[in-house]
Amino acid sequence: MKPFLDTADLKEIDRWLKTGLLDGITTNPTILKNAGVTEPMTAWKQIVELIRKYTPIPISLSVEVFSDSPDEMLKQAKSFVNELDYEGTTIKIPILGTDGTDRLAVIRELAQQEIAVNCTACITWFQAFAAAKAGAKYVSLLYRRIMDTGLDGSAEIRKTRELIDQYRLPSEIIVGSIRKKNDVLRAYEAGAHIVTIPTKFLPELLMNKMSVKTQKQFLKDAGVLKE
Repeated sequence: MKPFLDTADLKEIDRWLKTGLLDGITTNPTILKNAGVTEPMTAWKQIVELIRKYTPIPISLSVEVFSDSPDEMLKQAKSFVNELDYEGTTIKIPILGTDGTDRLAVIRELAQQEIAVNCTACITWFQAFAAAKAGAKYVSLLYRRIMDTGLDGSAEIRKTRELIDQYRLPSEIIVGSIRKKNDVLRAYEAGAHIVTIPTKFLPELLMNKMSVKTQKQFLKDAGVLKE
């Protein structure tokens, strides 16, 4: 499993990049808004600076278009890639527009121009499969949002993984919409290549009282820690 961080908070990004744990960072308009970002390009460039500071090999940075129009999506995507000038830039394109029509042609055109695409807002296995067929480097299934519709999130991930493997598609499944720390393991067990994790869950996943108890015992036996 490759852990991605789901945030635009520069302090949190700095904190976790230092650990070497991250394989990518994902943002979207809601994440940017919650982080108080008013100039997305400035924020993305700051994230790129932090990535370059801590990682010798470029990791993925997902940035999302701010349009519903296919033509404008293409225009923005190319502009973002050029302005960021970062090898790991990945453009988020939603699987559907607000009118319910697909954006597969946008994904395909960007892929043909060798622009990495993260197809986002996928709820069903067929949406994710179609995006992979169109050339998306990543297909993002939103685990808890899938559950909100009454579908089985793990089943949608499993079916998508089966199809990607069966047809040997060069796409990876990103699972987002993580609302509980145990969602991370469930997504991984279902076949996700990547789970994009909100910052609040990483300390919870790392924390274990027995680890703390063991360290205390070691330090007591070393004479460093008193009773």
